[in-house]
Amino acid sequence: MLYSIRNEEKKYSDKSDVAEIVKDLSLNPHRITELDFTSNVFKPVALAEICKCIEKMDNLTTVIFDEIFTTLVKEDMLKCFKMISKALMGKKIEHLDLSNNALSAELPQEFIDLLMSLDTLKYFNIRNCGLGLLGGDKLGECFLNFKSKHCLEYVDLAQNRFFKFPQVLSQGIKALDNIKTLHLEFNTIEKDTMSDFLGVLADKPIEILDIRDNFLNMEGCKTLGRLFSSLDFKELLIGDCLMHDEGVKMFLKHASTRRISLGLPGDIEACEYCSVLDLSYNDFEQDCVELLVDFCGKYQIGKLLINGNFFDEIDSLKVAMEKYGGLLVTEDEAIEVPNKSDIDDSLVGMVSNL
Repeated sequence: MLYSIRNEEKKYSDKSDVAEIVKDLSLNPHRITELDFTSNVFKPVALAEICKCIEKMDNLTTVIFDEIFTTLVKEDMLKCFKMISKALMGKKIEHLDLSNNALSAELPQEFIDLLMSLDTLKYFNIRNCGLGLLGGDKLGECFLNFKSKHCLEYVDLAQNRFFKFPQVLSQGIKALDNIKTLHLEFNTIEKDTMSDFLGVLADKPIEILDIRDNFLNMEGCKTLGRLFSSLDFKELLIGDCLMHDEGVKMFLKHASTRRISLGLPGDIEACEYCSVLDLSYNDFEQDCVELLVDFCGKYQIGKLLINGNFFDEIDSLKVAMEKYGGLLVTEDEAIEVPNKSDIDDSLVGMVSNL
């Protein structure tokens, strides 16, 4: 059963403020499997009452605490973070979302202990928490000693101001045997440490990789091409990585070594090797567009984004993609801001369907 107060955007300061919530949570705590407190803020006195209820939830698997520390002073945030971590100890958590909280590198020992103790965790979101280099390495230490390293599939570390790739985090991700989705976008990681990290993914079952708005050197572009050649990407998002002409050519050169499946007699559907390839805002020119004609025809990319680059003619690429039903994006798409509840429903649904 899901208990949700998401997006009510209330601030709870004392016991009386949470009396109704405590009453609801206390009715049958053993039936509650999912909690979503997104965009509600609890001060320590109020949260203490909630945590007493959480401790009694034997079947809790999904915890979405997105943006619950907003407006709290640092001292109160740490108190609340520690209380939540203690209350979740011993639970069979499969989905933990702490996104959009100003955690910085201040990851208390209580949280470290919780994270390392979880042996059922499949989805971990800690997006836009200002972790920085130090916080990233603390997470890396957790991953290295992780009880969930064989089952963790989804990791979102986007928008955490790494600037350089945390080296311990790199080793921690290397220890995750079953990682399928990795979000590292918008961290502005410099080219050498970002490129060095990519080799860690060579033997992983990665299906979705998002490294937009980080930087790549030529070796990193080569490594990405080799990853495309050997892994089964559904989505590869490498827009705004300052690849330039030579970097994109290097990527395509090595990606093009991927073997093509001939299919079985009687097959009527084309084999799509990648549903989404984002090469937007990489400062490449017409030469790369010509190479993409052959590349997309060969691997039948479902959706190719090349907006924000410099080219004169795209008709041949458009025709090549239209032959197999592909979509070419050459201009910035209108951004439709999704309803937060829709996102939460989607993520909760993913876990519910496990």
